Amino acid sequence: MNIVLVAINAKFIHASLAVYSLHAYLGKDKEHVTIKEFTINQSEDLIISELFGLNPDVLAFSCYIWNISLVLSIVQTFKKILPDVKIIAGGPEASFEYEGLFESGVDIVVSGEGEQAFKALVHSLINQVPIEAMPEVEIPIGKISRVYKAREVVPLADIPFSYQGTLQDFHNRLIYYETSRGCPNRCGFCLSSTTQGVRFLPISRVKMDLSKFLSAKVRRVKFVDRTFNCNKRHAMDIWAFLIQNDNGVTNFHFEIDAGLLDDEMIGLIGQARKGLFQFEIGVQSTNPKTLIAIRRNTNTQTLLANTLKLKSLGTAHLHLDLIIGLPYENYESFARSFNDTFFCFPDKLQVGHLKLLKGSALRNECERYGIQFKNNAPYEILSNDFMGFAVINKLQKIGDMVDLFYNAKGFWCFVMYMIQKFETPFDFFSALSTYWEQNSYHLVKHKKITLYTILYEFGKTNENILKVDIMAVSELLKFDMLLHENIRTFPSWIESYYQYDTKQITRTSGIHGFAYDICTWLEQMDDKKGQINLLQKEEIRVLFDYSTKKTVWRL
Repeated sequence: MNIVLVAINAKFIHASLAVYSLHAYLGKDKEHVTIKEFTINQSEDLIISELFGLNPDVLAFSCYIWNISLVLSIVQTFKKILPDVKIIAGGPEASFEYEGLFESGVDIVVSGEGEQAFKALVHSLINQVPIEAMPEVEIPIGKISRVYKAREVVPLADIPFSYQGTLQDFHNRLIYYETSRGCPNRCGFCLSSTTQGVRFLPISRVKMDLSKFLSAKVRRVKFVDRTFNCNKRHAMDIWAFLIQNDNGVTNFHFEIDAGLLDDEMIGLIGQARKGLFQFEIGVQSTNPKTLIAIRRNTNTQTLLANTLKLKSLGTAHLHLDLIIGLPYENYESFARSFNDTFFCFPDKLQVGHLKLLKGSALRNECERYGIQFKNNAPYEILSNDFMGFAVINKLQKIGDMVDLFYNAKGFWCFVMYMIQKFETPFDFFSALSTYWEQNSYHLVKHKKITLYTILYEFGKTNENILKVDIMAVSELLKFDMLLHENIRTFPSWIESYYQYDTKQITRTSGIHGFAYDICTWLEQMDDKKGQINLLQKEEIRVLFDYSTKKTVWRL
């Protein structure tokens, strides 16, 4: 029996935790199962060709919103070229509303947590034992007879370490890892709302697993725990272990509820090496009525206050999330949520569409809020009773500007200067979005150097209206450029306030003059963790040293 366990990831650097966990749990039957990973960026024909070349008896796909359309197209093709191959589908996209999967050619669905049910299914296929006779699984009552799920959840300690063999194979990839399943929250947009309680991997086992990552010096480990710090002692034991055993290379990403942090936890995080931890914090909205509607038990004031405390530490990378299209959130309400969140000055601010996931409470309640959404994955919202499509479309375009000019970090000085000229940060990004579209910049992909010119022109259009100092804009954009690249030839709109010869610009360093004291301005901003002072006019010289990760020295 030749069974191929297939993952189609969003990016090449991602490693699919699901398929490795399923494979590790198979025991002696794993010799019949091969893991094959692809990405959604590879052509469908290539994936089909590769899988066909393995001469499979069974293809088992891990299904998510980012790959389900491609998976079903591949399934339909295989049913034509190898009609006898059995197709198994599992994962979030196969755990609810599975009738369409069978119409596309899927033979068997594994619903919910897959380890136990998939193991029983593989054993039955290898040994030709009817799956109905396997005590570990059940056929959901009232459902199609080819849908199987585990009778009981598996203790996490019973699932072996997922990444068997050498971790060198994952050296340049993002590794996913979990220490808990379930979530104490029941947010209406999340599939965690379909489960009860939280189960934890014993801390002794967690430390053994993490030691393997640390010894191999993998680049990044992303914990998929839904609310990592829901158990304070569990979280602190892991953070303390990682701080004590830091290898200076590996970075660890956690999804946390900042509202659950206390001074002891924040103090521990402050002891970490800068860059050791990344924290993703789901703000989603600061509208109290919205939070009640989506069953999100969050004290927004505490969450934002603790996020500012994390920011003041300067040790962790902070990623904050907002969602467009939640109930009771209109344009003005979303603008308030945006500004409340932006003033935490996160390293990344993700502005995303609401996605009506299969099985989620909001999908089941869409009529209550007048929600219209796309039929196909990722099921993004189109409108609701509080936002029409035009508003959602506008907010998404504002989110695009945030992603391009704030999250990219190549335009930090310009953005920090310009938001002072508008009433709120949201107003700045809204105006930039309007300017971007009016000039049809959204229709063309731009080189980075062109983006600086576009921002300069945007600043120039506001020179008189908002009293923008266009010379300061030019200087700040020049500084932004030099922070990220050793530029020798600047656009014509950049003035030169310090005459230097080419001998002072090398491959690894360069000395440049500025008419404004940008260095002190940035230092004051960093000291006050986001508070922005006025930019003072003063001629300075700056050495950009690219041999040491772009260190800046004022001369």
